[in-house]
Amino acid sequence: MDAFWVAVGSREHWELGIEHSIWGLVPAHEARWKRLSSGAVVFFYATRPVSGFIGYGTVRRTFPQDKPLWPPEIAQKKVIWPLRFEFDIVSLIPPTRWLEDRVVFKEITQARLRSGFFAAPEDIAQQLITRFPKTSQSYGVSRPLTHEEIQRILVEVGQIQRFIAEPEFPIGKQRLDVAWRRMVKAVPTYAFEVQVGGDVLHALGKLKSAYQLWNSRVFLVGHSQEFRPKAEELLEGTFHEIRRELKIIDVAEMTRLHELKREVRETEERLYLT
Repeated sequence: MDAFWVAVGSREHWELGIEHSIWGLVPAHEARWKRLSSGAVVFFYATRPVSGFIGYGTVRRTFPQDKPLWPPEIAQKKVIWPLRFEFDIVSLIPPTRWLEDRVVFKEITQARLRSGFFAAPEDIAQQLITRFPKTSQSYGVSRPLTHEEIQRILVEVGQIQRFIAEPEFPIGKQRLDVAWRRMVKAVPTYAFEVQVGGDVLHALGKLKSAYQLWNSRVFLVGHSQEFRPKAEELLEGTFHEIRRELKIIDVAEMTRLHELKREVRETEERLYLT
């Protein structure tokens, strides 16, 4: 069985596919689809206007489908891509950043991409993997975690829980550290600010905006002993509107949750229960 694959589709199709954690292939790709196995890596390539790789994931299972999902199928009232597979996201560029941050990888030619779905050689696949930010990693170290490491933990926990989880989510002229959404075009269901040094007043301001704009559930995550007294003081005054809504999570608790969720996911995959 081939371990690495490339799937090609439009931006709109990828948005829907990522939302449902499903991709589909035409009948002409049946022989290749049958070679897909659980755990195989699939790279996501979005065609124009993105024209680049936007992430990759691992196959959960393959299955045939007779129900339309993508807009052309619904419009024509027939299934065009019946050979489906479910996937878990390993690394995904935030959809709002696909045009700016897509991975351009010239080692895979346009002629090859036009085939729509194909196996990738291991050496090429390993090169491509290094071009994406890593989210699945161990943080069992004695030093304090950095802002970026805590962001990556929050993103991966959200992805494991089947949310569209992304860092640096736009909120007006600012950016939330991490947002979890249920659908690509939805507003954040969960909003997180990571507090490692810096100004807790600014972080609370963004979370207040997320709550008022979108009714998001709001969380302040970090080394809580460093900011909790100041945060609680501000929640009694300037930010009293979110006093009952905001949850403060210590990074040690979030790290433990991350480890447990990864352990459960890996166990499910090992037992073919995904």
